Amino acid sequence: MMKHKVWQRLKRQAYFFSIKSYIFLFVATIASISALYAQVISLPKAILKTIPSTLIDPDNTFTLGLEVPLPKRWSVQQEIGWGHNSFNVYSYEREQYPNRQTWRVRSQIRYYFNDMSSPNGSFFAALEYFHKNVMTDQLQAVGRDCNSWGGCAYFEEVAVRTRRLVSAGHFKLGYVLITQKKMTIEIYAGLGVRGLRVKNNVDATSLNLLRRDIFNLRPNQPGNYGTMPGLSAGIALGYAFRPRKPKSVSLP
Repeated sequence: MMKHKVWQRLKRQAYFFSIKSYIFLFVATIASISALYAQVISLPKAILKTIPSTLIDPDNTFTLGLEVPLPKRWSVQQEIGWGHNSFNVYSYEREQYPNRQTWRVRSQIRYYFNDMSSPNGSFFAALEYFHKNVMTDQLQAVGRDCNSWGGCAYFEEVAVRTRRLVSAGHFKLGYVLITQKKMTIEIYAGLGVRGLRVKNNVDATSLNLLRRDIFNLRPNQPGNYGTMPGLSAGIALGYAFRPRKPKSVSLP
């Protein structure tokens, strides 16, 4: 009789132990699946961006960009911007150069150090090519029949278009955060080299002269200003287009 009671007690203990084990395994399985789904956040198909920092640049532009993620944490990005001094935030620029407009183009390749869809954001490194064309239209007095001493027979008022051309390459580091509402916030900064050349439709001979004033970053006098160090920094805001259905995860 005593042995039977002990055996029944052992059976009940084993039964409850097995139930607890199944419950534990069930909870652990659910937790593992939830963790897997939390980690596998589908990458956006594309990110449409605007770069508000270019609006407060002296050569102001309204700039749009499109970033397309690639496999293995790579992505490519293309930006294009246009601006006119009529909506320049600096009054001096608006008054001094009322007929100035700016085009800028930027092509970039990026590598993210972790998944760009991480809820903690992701740091990235980037290489880029940048080109800017600043066009200024002005009426200027241009000397005619001038001699080597600088004397001119007469001066004529001419519509002059001056182009300041900048070509640059930069290496950048930045940080991107994609929020739950698919909005993106980005900040970046980098260093590189830039070439600067100024030309117009009147002064063609001076294009061969090398200007020595390398500290004048926004000259209007025609000439080849050579290569100098360059700095690029800013912020970007965007919207991430994600796939409608997240990828499913199959357990082995």
